[in-house]
Amino acid sequence: MQNQPHFKYCHASSSNKHVASIKVEGKVIHEISNLDEFYKSFGYTQDMRMAGVLPDEFIWDEYINNKAANFAACCQMHIVEYLRKYSDTFNKEYGNQFESWLASHAEVRAKRGIACAACRMKIDT
Repeated sequence: MQNQPHFKYCHASSSNKHVASIKVEGKVIHEISNLDEFYKSFGYTQDMRMAGVLPDEFIWDEYINNKAANFAACCQMHIVEYLRKYSDTFNKEYGNQFESWLASHAEVRAKRGIACAACRMKIDT
C-alpha cells in the first residue's frame, strides 16, 4: 500500500516489559490492552483457539510465512484497522490517511484474486 509507514506488532516479552505493542519506525504508538480484539482483527476465531491453534502461529502462517499468497498488505491493513478503533495516537497522527489506505488495500486484494482470513470474513458478511 502506497505511502504507508510500516506498522510492526511486537509480542509481549521481557524485552518490552511484557506488554504487546505496535511500533512505527521503532517508536511505540500503541500498547495492546486486549489481545483478543487484536487477534480478532486478523480473522482469528474462538473456534481456532478451541482447536489448539495459537494466535501468533495463525498470524505467522496466514500472513507472514504464506509465500504463495503474500498477504503483507492485508497484515498491515488489519493492524491499521485495529489501530483505527483503539488508538488515539494513531488517529491523531495517521487518521486522515486511513481511507486512502483502505482503498489501496481493496485494489491489492482485487488484483490478487484471493483473500486472507480476515478479508474473507468481511466479504462473507
